[in-house]
Amino acid sequence: MADQILSQEEVELLLQTLGKEEIPKEAQRKTGEVEPINPDIFEKIAAGRISGLELIFERWTSNLKRALSPIMTGISGVYKEGTFIIKFSEFIQKLPVPSAIGLVSISPLKGSCFLIIDPKIVYATVSSIFGGTTKPYKIEGKEFTRIELKIIEKILKAMLTELEVAWNSVMGVKVSLSGIEINPTLLTVSKPREKVILLKLNFDLENISGFVYLAIPEEAIKPYIELLKGVRENEGKIILSTSQAIKNVPVKIEALLGKTNITLEDLLRLKEGDTITLKRSLKEPIDVKVGGILKFKAVLGQLGMSKAIKIYKYLE
Repeated sequence: MADQILSQEEVELLLQTLGKEEIPKEAQRKTGEVEPINPDIFEKIAAGRISGLELIFERWTSNLKRALSPIMTGISGVYKEGTFIIKFSEFIQKLPVPSAIGLVSISPLKGSCFLIIDPKIVYATVSSIFGGTTKPYKIEGKEFTRIELKIIEKILKAMLTELEVAWNSVMGVKVSLSGIEINPTLLTVSKPREKVILLKLNFDLENISGFVYLAIPEEAIKPYIELLKGVRENEGKIILSTSQAIKNVPVKIEALLGKTNITLEDLLRLKEGDTITLKRSLKEPIDVKVGGILKFKAVLGQLGMSKAIKIYKYLE
């Protein structure tokens, strides 16, 4: 037939293969069989859940503006954008050339950490120091001068000093600058797929804003995970013990019976048995000082064989 779509031979071939179509491998899997999961889709450490690390980062961020103000005169704010986990090889591919990269040792953490400053911040700081404005500069392909490298070193050391202070509030470390690199592609890590915990900060200067990164190898943090995760719980215990210690500090209390004025001549004539009259009535409350500061009003009395005072009014 002229309008026949398939020939008889084609129809027979179709009937022979019917029900014998190739089944995709995914569909061939037996019912109830567990499909293997690629472990790469999981992050081994959720950075935001490491409370001690976040506490370190928060304290460091809050102190940076004060620490850097003598160097970066145009700095108006430092803000924490977030904490992430990323493969280091992927991260360095996104950095501009040149970049101000500090090679950092945080002992007893193993391996090198990296403190990376946006080159825009460097150029703006140099310009400000020499009386210029913090305007944006073209940075791609430009090498840092020796003066710029000296200023980079000064900024890095100031930031690392504050990092050590912040870190020591949680665990004892020694932070030091091992060197400076300007080409991200020259940085190497022990494993090609090694991941880093990455803190990103935003710096606002007068006319520009830029980034600062702190990169810590995931492997370096692992031995101290339990310590860092338990910091907030322990912090409450520390505060409690400190509060208790403060309560046990001895303080000096003085009860002032009264005051009067006499001449030097009368003072020189005083002898045993003489009486000095104070300008205060017996029924008038006396002043009580704590640590040299007037805090209470009280009345005189006696308790057993000891003289005593009874507090009746607190002075704010």
